[in-house]
Amino acid sequence: MEYKAIQFEIIQTTNPCCWKWVVFLDATKTRTGIALTRADAVLDAEFAIEKAVESRQRCLKQ
Repeated sequence: MEYKAIQFEIIQTTNPCCWKWVVFLDATKTRTGIALTRADAVLDAEFAIEKAVESRQRCLKQ
């Protein structure tokens, strides 16, 4: 999946109650997390992407 031109994946774990999300920020940086539902995993991944984009913009302004 993609959000704001950043790739991310949502993966169901072997434990049926959990979903793992992975955001690929660049070639060496990723962010991961676990959520109870697929929808929550998507929202968490999108939030992580939002934070990364904001951080990049702050660095560029300085």
